[in-house]
Amino acid sequence: MKKLKGLLFGLLFSIPFIGMTQTVPQAPSNGVWGIIDAQYQVGTTAQGNTTAKVTLQNTTLTKYAGIQFRLFYDNTAFTNAAVSLIGSTSNLDLQYVTNTANGYITITLVYTGPSATYTLSNGERFLITFTHAAPAVFNNISSISPLTWTGTQTFQAIAAKQDGMDTTLSVHNYGGEFVFQNFQFAGTFTNVTGTPAKFLSLALERRPQTGGSWVQHSTYTTDLSGNFSISVPLDTTYWDVRLAIKGDTMGVGNIISTTDAQQVNQWLLGNGVMSGFDYYHADVNGSNSLSISDVWGVFGRVSGRFTEWPNNVEDVKFFTASEYNTINGSSTNYTSSIAGVTNFTFEILPGTTSVTYYVMVPGDANGTGYNMARVTPIEVLVGPIPGLESQIYNVIDTKVEYDFPTATIEVNVPNISVEAGNLVNLPVKVFTNGEELSSLQFGLKYDTTLLTFKGIISSSNAMEWITYVNANDGQVDWGGFDKTNNEQTLKDGDQVVTLQFIARQPQNLWEESPLYTSLKFAGTAQSEDLTITPTNGILQVLKSTMGNVNGNSIEVFPNPTTSDITVTFKVDETTNANLSIYDVVGRKVITILDGQLPNGQYTYNENLGQLQPGLYMVTLMLENDGVKVSKVVKQ
Repeated sequence: MKKLKGLLFGLLFSIPFIGMTQTVPQAPSNGVWGIIDAQYQVGTTAQGNTTAKVTLQNTTLTKYAGIQFRLFYDNTAFTNAAVSLIGSTSNLDLQYVTNTANGYITITLVYTGPSATYTLSNGERFLITFTHAAPAVFNNISSISPLTWTGTQTFQAIAAKQDGMDTTLSVHNYGGEFVFQNFQFAGTFTNVTGTPAKFLSLALERRPQTGGSWVQHSTYTTDLSGNFSISVPLDTTYWDVRLAIKGDTMGVGNIISTTDAQQVNQWLLGNGVMSGFDYYHADVNGSNSLSISDVWGVFGRVSGRFTEWPNNVEDVKFFTASEYNTINGSSTNYTSSIAGVTNFTFEILPGTTSVTYYVMVPGDANGTGYNMARVTPIEVLVGPIPGLESQIYNVIDTKVEYDFPTATIEVNVPNISVEAGNLVNLPVKVFTNGEELSSLQFGLKYDTTLLTFKGIISSSNAMEWITYVNANDGQVDWGGFDKTNNEQTLKDGDQVVTLQFIARQPQNLWEESPLYTSLKFAGTAQSEDLTITPTNGILQVLKSTMGNVNGNSIEVFPNPTTSDITVTFKVDETTNANLSIYDVVGRKVITILDGQLPNGQYTYNENLGQLQPGLYMVTLMLENDGVKVSKVVKQ
């Protein structure tokens, strides 16, 4: 009977240990293995410790009854470590020594029972409990060194077989990473018009719960849907956390235009019923009422007269969901009782997982919304030739887009051609696709080495508008709106103004655009924003010092070319001549001829192999016969 009991006892302890974690790290190959897992979750500050498990895996027929090994840990993060067994401890003797000064634990485990067939069971067998450093230290370290098998103080990992002989205890580390406590939070910022407030900046701040100053932990930006999400290593049993929004640092971008001034003016004239946030959008001087001062304020801000709103009215205001629900759609003017905030914090209390705020911009009378307008520079091909693609681009125009459907128009600035010293008249027209415009503004930058601004002549169509002109060195801005009851709207094909410039010092050729748009905005008679497409084509000035440009009197072939070209032309009388090649920005790259020529037919050959692919101008300047130009494409 004793023999039977002994046999049963041995069989019991030879069965692999079960009841541990369902998924445990597996042995990388055949052998007796000690294994460190990939990751270990760091405990909270309130817990004061972090645990890590070590797994045993025997994939051989070898039975072993004892092991020895050493583990190395981060003794900056952890001040001590204790070891215990996972599962049954019967007839097992666990010994360990923790060296806190050097950060390692030496562990031995021996079977002391009577079974000659016993083997240590597979699975998670060792639980190491690490004591955290002081909270102020532990919560200010950026990372914890992984748990490892090796360190400065070497120690041989060995398994003891049942016959008392050593065998190799192979060790493997899948990472041993300590993963900090994770803090998660989400929120949404929405324009009071209902559209997403995208690309809004906010910060997550923290401070110890024991007291101290708030400091910035990380920053975030709302996405295209106005949402943000936070997922950062942060232990909220030690830290207080809050959101911080600083609206006074936010630029309102392209929200406000003459269209908004026109809308405020319409409200003042009694056209349209104000409600809800209309009062906030119109009240740019903070008087809690609407007056002509607000119309002038919006117009002055757009025109550049003011750089900020009067009476310390901020550019951006935020409202809670509760405040928004009270104001939105109400016939009551709440500006005096619910002011909104610009800079604020929101403390994230335990259990709070999300928040919603609403955004409005004073002066945004037509409700474009924060960051909902895009002005994009357009790269237009210089000197495009049908069927050929130039490699050189030139920014000459802009397009205006909104994140909500709008009608599309074009503010057209045509090509021009002048001679040196001549007056340059540049008519600006609108092509509205049937829309009627009650507001418009645009800006033009110009090359001060090529042009001097003279003035602006308003057409009869905009003569009665309230307008502004800002002419600074290198830029002209014009804008205005119909002050009447939509009696002076701009219609399809109408000319708005004529810009006047004087061409400056004579130059052989202008191929780089001396003019390009910096902004364009327009609104309908109902004060609705409009999408503006770039002008079709390029703005190009061709300028000569003598005679007329004749592009047909000089021939270049082959065109396009990969290397060699042949240039032919005729000279009617003896004259000084210069035959050169220019790139599209007017730089001379090759001089073929510079001297006197008698009358006759001429042919010159030139190799363009050293030039980059692109468009070039073969230019013949004749003292007695002007300038002759032919384009050639180098492939």
